[in-house]
Amino acid sequence: MAKQAADFDRAKGLSVMENILQSHKDIQAVFAHNDEMALGALEALQAHGMNNVIVVGFDATDDAVKAVKEGKMAATVAQKPALIGEKAVDAAIRVHKGEKVDQFIPVPLELVQGQ
Repeated sequence: MAKQAADFDRAKGLSVMENILQSHKDIQAVFAHNDEMALGALEALQAHGMNNVIVVGFDATDDAVKAVKEGKMAATVAQKPALIGEKAVDAAIRVHKGEKVDQFIPVPLELVQGQ
């Protein structure tokens, strides 16, 4: 296993993946904390002819969803910003009223994956 920061940037994701590939030629999967880094990693992998590596991103951006539909990325994870905002406002109203709120308020995610 290897990991390096890419600052949520596509170009840095490409550079980091190239660096990792120098010492790890047997990579089977990549998970990036956002789609920009995943797409950068995908570009580096493709440049090395490594088209069978599972690449998963996070955010379900248009470019990532397109890459998933084209079979280039395995998946991306869609957050629910409207629901996050709704739950945040609900919690803020409850706090303002002096009510107790849960310390952790989860919001379901959606896996966007190819066939």
